[in-house]
Amino acid sequence: MVCTRRVRSGTRFSGWHLTLLVGALALPSGADAQQVIGVSVGSFAAASESSRSPSDVIRANAEFQTFDIGDFSNLVVGGEWMLAVSEYLEAGAGLEFYQKSVSGTQPVTVPAPDVALALDMTVRSISVPVTARFFPLTRNARVQPYVGGGAMIHFWRYTEERALSTGMFSSQSSVIDQGITAGPVVFGGARVPVGPTVSIGGEVRYRTREARLTAPVFAGTTLDLGGLSTVATVQFRIP
Repeated sequence: MVCTRRVRSGTRFSGWHLTLLVGALALPSGADAQQVIGVSVGSFAAASESSRSPSDVIRANAEFQTFDIGDFSNLVVGGEWMLAVSEYLEAGAGLEFYQKSVSGTQPVTVPAPDVALALDMTVRSISVPVTARFFPLTRNARVQPYVGGGAMIHFWRYTEERALSTGMFSSQSSVIDQGITAGPVVFGGARVPVGPTVSIGGEVRYRTREARLTAPVFAGTTLDLGGLSTVATVQFRIP
């Protein structure tokens, strides 16, 4: 027997998220404004067990399944479009993708003889960062360190694949929850020009946000989307 259950969470934004989004989209767009197109690739370290709330579904699953929460760390890729507001400031938006599946092994506590419960968990997020970055040495220095922050809009999806067998009988089910939420992001990095229009560099980003799951389908009621990204960047200046 195979069944699929799909549940959807509502969209949640706070007032400051919308204020930041509107402000970033209202940037000056004169003919002399310089644009920056960038791509990034690196690693995303998912929030650790100790930093997750007791209501987090991954932390709750770890109480009866044996898996390493650190296995949710994975590759993250992204792109961005930024506009030079001044010699010291850029602001704009981007797109970032992350996905990872982790399988739980034999439960810590077996429900009954000849019963095996398998649990495959998949977390996916397509995130839209709306940010600004500040360059204390200006955007034209030989080495250009910067700090910044803003909001990330997360289009998230969480899936559990379950299999339960007792003797000659077995059943499988797929449970899905998804929605949209937003939270803060802060970052710091540096870039070095390697030509008149190309720069390379690196960046560290930290984001926080818990998405609300629909209970009682899952062992927890929230999903922690937070974590730390370390990425390499390539950026192209467009006059």
